[in-house]
Amino acid sequence: MLASEIMLDMDAKSSQELLKAAQSYLCATLHVPASLKAWGTRNGLPLFLANGFAYRQTELFGHAILLSVPLSDSAKNPTGLSKQFGSLQRHFEGTIILVLEHLSAYQRSRLIEESVPFIVPGNQLFIPQLAMDLREHFRRRRDFAEDQLSPASQVLFLRHLNLSDVEDARPSDLAETLRYSAMSIGRAFEELEASGLSLVETRGRSKHIQFPEAPRELFEAAAPRLRSPVKAEHWFRAPSLPKGFHGSPLPEHLPAGGESALSERSAMSRPRIVRFAAGPRDWKRLQSGEFGKDVDPDEEPNFAIDVWWYDPDIVSGACKVDALSLYLQFRDNPDERLEAAAEQLLEEFAW
Repeated sequence: MLASEIMLDMDAKSSQELLKAAQSYLCATLHVPASLKAWGTRNGLPLFLANGFAYRQTELFGHAILLSVPLSDSAKNPTGLSKQFGSLQRHFEGTIILVLEHLSAYQRSRLIEESVPFIVPGNQLFIPQLAMDLREHFRRRRDFAEDQLSPASQVLFLRHLNLSDVEDARPSDLAETLRYSAMSIGRAFEELEASGLSLVETRGRSKHIQFPEAPRELFEAAAPRLRSPVKAEHWFRAPSLPKGFHGSPLPEHLPAGGESALSERSAMSRPRIVRFAAGPRDWKRLQSGEFGKDVDPDEEPNFAIDVWWYDPDIVSGACKVDALSLYLQFRDNPDERLEAAAEQLLEEFAW
């Protein structure tokens, strides 16, 4: 059953306009004629189906298609949408497709999870029964990895979820904050929009990013494409300190990382070897040898370093790792204790 949070917005266009738009979209996208005709069986439907949807029948590649536009408040309530489609299917021997004017990234994700066919004219066509999934900007999507967001896109996305200070910004506004070039950030804008996670509004020559959905909904929609922040791990043995030296041999300017950071936010005990998180900027300094030698884990290291794809403070806004990145690091960990602690982080996050 679809989550109750999904709302199907049908206010901006009449059902007839949407049905005609869906017809034009099918013709233009699939290059096949798609004439619409009234569905004669409607008179024999239960009242909640007869009054809940506007219907038109058509045919695609020899398959009978019933386009259905939700009308009443009960039909728009997605809690019972799967049941309604199941009831409707008993009255139509073919494929029933929901026609909508707009879908958010989260709404789209939930409909796809439930294998509910839908058309958003000019934007997306999803008909799993006919093996069709065509999306807006689908030509541009070939330029992006299908499995994971790029580090720049993930930084921008997590910064929004953690600090809410990138809304309506231009790429040039964010270059210094995110430590990427304006060109890289512009590409991140495109990738997030193509992934259905954001909107990009063009005003004159400027592009402004918008996140129309609530943070939790966005994160759930993006979760399959978010990567662990850690790209490598290293162990260090600190150098011998001169007699009388009272400083620390550890890179204490770095935030705690990995199990060390997780122990600070959960009931887990501290790991035997302290672990830090370092982004590209700090990793260069560590490689200089200032804090000791890079060794194998069985060579009695004093500390460990998680090398991140991005600088942790960019997405947290402070010298610490953020809860969402830490969750992504441990969400699929084979150690059930670590995975459970990561899940607790997500539950306690201030959505």
